[in-house]
Amino acid sequence: MKQRIDRRIELGLTQTDAARRASVSLATWRRWEEDPDSVSQKTRDACEGVLAARSEHERALEKLTNSFTTAWQDSPRLTPRQAYAIALELDTWDDLFLKPWLDDPREPLHTRPPFDDFDLRVMMLIGESRAWVAAVQERCRVISDEIKRGILPFDRPGPLIDEVLIGAALSGAQASLEDLPESFEHVPAREAVDDEENDEYLIGDDDWDAVSDGFDDICRWDEWEVPIRLGHPLLPAVLAQRHPYTWFDAEEATGPGYLQRLSGLIVDG
Repeated sequence: MKQRIDRRIELGLTQTDAARRASVSLATWRRWEEDPDSVSQKTRDACEGVLAARSEHERALEKLTNSFTTAWQDSPRLTPRQAYAIALELDTWDDLFLKPWLDDPREPLHTRPPFDDFDLRVMMLIGESRAWVAAVQERCRVISDEIKRGILPFDRPGPLIDEVLIGAALSGAQASLEDLPESFEHVPAREAVDDEENDEYLIGDDDWDAVSDGFDDICRWDEWEVPIRLGHPLLPAVLAQRHPYTWFDAEEATGPGYLQRLSGLIVDG
């Protein structure tokens, strides 16, 4: 009985709703829910059919799973589960931290994810700017939606903040995938594939170091990780050239070698 009740509740149905869908009376539904053998086979089939239907949540989850699987199943940069974990991290920031803070900004901003991973020298320049946080919230939504479609910030021209946010999401995404595996069971797993004969390597769900290294190879903004590398020696020079308020601007990316030029290791010809 409990299993039938739990499933009805999972589908978001009252007993009245369920009875209407099964085309039986409320009394008949209640009798079936308590003891299926107390009703006819025809009635049992009708009632069981109601609980066998998929909920709106289940249909949405299947659609989401299919989108990540299609977009990332053959990608050398991310596995479907890694991509899902990163998008989930961005969505979590939006729903649980950014929106509540914008509604009630009493808690210090630097203590709220994702900003608790930012170097405090960055946060000192941002202060408690609600406009800046609202802009971050919007970029989280854009990036998450793009990841669902197989697109990373590195794949198209975009502002510096997009690559900073994707970098900040990696540690939380990895932790979620490792600590909450049940949340990702609906997304196909992938083991690493090392094809030495063709000199090809396809990362697996556990290869997060390879993800970060791969992003470093394809980044458009050479300084993409500097704001979240606590104590990075080049951060003051990066901030002197680009205040965080300008990280949303559409401008030409710094490209490879930017950090080396800042450090004086190479000089433009």
